[in-house]
Amino acid sequence: MQLESAHFMRTGDVVRHAAGNEGSVVDALALYAVVRWEDGRQEEVDQLDPQIFVIERASKSDS
Repeated sequence: MQLESAHFMRTGDVVRHAAGNEGSVVDALALYAVVRWEDGRQEEVDQLDPQIFVIERASKSDS
């Protein structure tokens, strides 16, 4: 059985950076996630980056 942390980003989650940028998670792995920001940039971010937090969870059927 795999337990998941409430902090970890999942594919489809909507996230916000502390600087105010919002984006969506397009891929999520154990150590990092790929986020597509509103301005079109796509970047790998650390799963435990304290500057980035989930503001809306993807539904189980979306992931």
